Amino acid sequence: MDAASSPADADVVTLTACPACGGGRHRRLATPGRWIGTEVFAPLAGRLGLAGCRDCGLVFVNPRPSSTRLAAFYAGDTYDCHDTSGSSSAGAVADHLMAIIERHLPETAPRHVLDYGAGGGGFLLSVRDRGWQASGLEPGRRGLAACRAAGLDMVERPEELPDARFGLVTFHHVFEHLEAPGAVLDTVRRVLAPGGRLFIEVPNAAALRARLALPWLTRRFAIDERYRAFPIHLAYYSRATLTRVLAAAGWEVEHSFTVGMGLDEYFVEPGREAGAIAPAAAAPAAPAPVRAGRRKLRHRVRDAFLGLGLGENLAVLARPVGGPPTNR
Repeated sequence: MDAASSPADADVVTLTACPACGGGRHRRLATPGRWIGTEVFAPLAGRLGLAGCRDCGLVFVNPRPSSTRLAAFYAGDTYDCHDTSGSSSAGAVADHLMAIIERHLPETAPRHVLDYGAGGGGFLLSVRDRGWQASGLEPGRRGLAACRAAGLDMVERPEELPDARFGLVTFHHVFEHLEAPGAVLDTVRRVLAPGGRLFIEVPNAAALRARLALPWLTRRFAIDERYRAFPIHLAYYSRATLTRVLAAAGWEVEHSFTVGMGLDEYFVEPGREAGAIAPAAAAPAAPAPVRAGRRKLRHRVRDAFLGLGLGENLAVLARPVGGPPTNR
């Protein structure tokens, strides 16, 4: 289901319908105190905002930047997700995610993955190392160049994708950027092979970090609010609202989980760049049994935390059901 919008100028779009449920009852929320891409979006200060749907609870950017403004940001040189090393879903993270996905993927699904919005290709390189055939879609100039330089099979536009080819289509911190998620989900349905699955990872609106990083706190204290990535994250999904968006487009969530504690960057220390890690003084190493006990305790705390759905990122695996949706 895509949101209806009111007439807009070249810079700002105001939605009249909730992107998740189509409802028109919204409440205005406090605008985040920290923005991404101020070099592009600063002229829109006072014109962008956050809204909360009174019917389903989705929080979304409204009014939001126009397609023209968003494209100007993504084409710029400051968006490091278009670098091969800029992916947060590569390496060990990719291995962890794929180990979970592979346990739930039907054996009949081809081991050919399409990463939709591949950025610099870090995830695809990791998946290729696991023996998968790896392809990507990336409209950004820098990201596309980085992927092709790494020898990845890439396309720039959705219409270039073949029908019924992929056993897995992934969105790693891309879905929250989409202006028209319903149309993109239709494309995914077209390119999935029989038995194929859709994987989406987004920032978790129900995460402990999200619950604590309130806009009024970020304005008064050194609390990091970058996870909101306002205004380029157009919607902030919980499991309930993401499930609703998928169901409206004819998808059923089969499995969901959360990833990452997300609390190590909650505070921004004065005099240091946000997210930088201060060097720690060397400490005597603990005996091996003590280290093993501490590691086991940390793992238990982590597993309990993630099991409560409080992890920084929300991940879902979904399958297409029925025919084309009728409520779009």
